[in-house]
Amino acid sequence: MSLRRYHGFTLIEALVAMFIFAWISLAAYQILDQVIVAQEVNQRKSAAVAREQRVSWQLGSDFRQMVNRPIWYGRDNRLEPLVFETGEYLIEFTRGGWSNPLQWPRSELQRVAYQLDYHPQSNDSKSEFYNDERLYLIRNYWQVLDRLDDSEPQQQVLIGGVVDFRIRFWDNAAADWSDLPTTTFSAPAVASYDLPSAVELSIVFENEEIMTHIFRVL
Repeated sequence: MSLRRYHGFTLIEALVAMFIFAWISLAAYQILDQVIVAQEVNQRKSAAVAREQRVSWQLGSDFRQMVNRPIWYGRDNRLEPLVFETGEYLIEFTRGGWSNPLQWPRSELQRVAYQLDYHPQSNDSKSEFYNDERLYLIRNYWQVLDRLDDSEPQQQVLIGGVVDFRIRFWDNAAADWSDLPTTTFSAPAVASYDLPSAVELSIVFENEEIMTHIFRVL
């Protein structure tokens, strides 16, 4: 009677197979991890680019469409078409081209102002921006052009991590950039400025990056 012999893996062969399988698994995990990290980096960069594009679009939409229209607030108070570095705002002006797709009974002119400040929700304990100590570039706009003394603006947070928002104006007479718009006349309380033909805006970030735009006023 013959005995049938069965062949299997030896211990060494099993160990070698396990080692090869473990090495392939580790290599596959490292490749997958690199793919995930690269995807996350690309997503952050894409989000940053999209955010910068939105900011650029909003700045261009405002500054390109400056118009020579003063406003009234309260009973007898007047604000010039362009107010620069007074009060809490870096710049405040009237712009045209305010889109009105729903055809509301309102003007197509809009009053806007820009400032650097903490996030509006930095004091809200339920917000993700609670205790956020970064500065944000904030766009303020009013629903009506001529407003009451206590009219509060709507706030639109544009971008965070900003340390400076620099504005320069093209001086046609000097054919050069100036830190101040051209003055029509200067009273003790307020200066009246001509609308510039072009504006240069530079946003300086905490990481020392600078985003600069030049807009021609239409």
